[in-house]
Amino acid sequence: MYTDLFLALLNRENPRGHPLLSALLYSFCPAAARWWLKGADPVLPFDPIWQAVKDHNSEDTLGMKLQYYGLGDVADLVGQYIKGVDAYRFHHSAVQAPELLPFFRGGQFPLNRRFGSENGIRNLGGKWENLFLYARTWAFLVDDWRAGMRIPSDANFSLKIEPVKLTLAEYRLPVHFDALVWRMQVGHVTEVRLGLLVQRGKQDLLRFALLSLSSTDGDQPWPNLPLVYALDRETGEAKLADLPISRENLPELVRQLSDAAKGGPYPPLNALQQLSVCKDCGYAWLCYHKSNFSPHLLSEE
Repeated sequence: MYTDLFLALLNRENPRGHPLLSALLYSFCPAAARWWLKGADPVLPFDPIWQAVKDHNSEDTLGMKLQYYGLGDVADLVGQYIKGVDAYRFHHSAVQAPELLPFFRGGQFPLNRRFGSENGIRNLGGKWENLFLYARTWAFLVDDWRAGMRIPSDANFSLKIEPVKLTLAEYRLPVHFDALVWRMQVGHVTEVRLGLLVQRGKQDLLRFALLSLSSTDGDQPWPNLPLVYALDRETGEAKLADLPISRENLPELVRQLSDAAKGGPYPPLNALQQLSVCKDCGYAWLCYHKSNFSPHLLSEE
């Protein structure tokens, strides 16, 4: 899911047609760039992992958040799930996120426990599985990412989703973009590291390259040149961004992608290559009609 990208499109501080956003969106999918430039706003799918990271920074516990969402009555199921994952990880310590294996039987929501929880599940996007994705992020993924970023378990650190400014010297206005900002106290100094969520380890070059050149959303600069990490939303792995493009060549790449976003063509590349991305895309409602391509998707108008 590209929740950060779709939130940037909905942020009214970001002008429609901004070259950086046009390039980012065309790189994600040309068809999506077409809809945005024609004036359509994305419909943001609920992202339980994103929501869990946002909530994790609060002073509330997981149990308190479940109460807040109207799911306090099933907190025992969540507790059983967390204990099950913990035990499974202990017995399969050589495997990254072994609870993703088909042999793990946890994370089931019994039918006889669903009655009375419908409103709570609607607060988590209307899907029963979102409850366990939310809980797994809170209880395990945040700590998995921390370990992968080599942040000691006893370190004084914080994790927040914060707006940053994506900038290039060629463009006067920045793009306001949400990122995962880690702050770690090292002696009397605060060290900052930045993260973007990825699926199955796939790093999209432009999003990471622009984040590596980002600045804070305020007037103060970063206290250090932040390292940028790809945070896998499934396995919990954290890897340094791999950027095979120089800072000098980045503006030309942005220009080419931005020009393509304005003039086309607009093939639905995700639909042709990785259909799973489409189901969580904010423009799926325009690209599909009753599970088939919409009549407008391949039109040249």
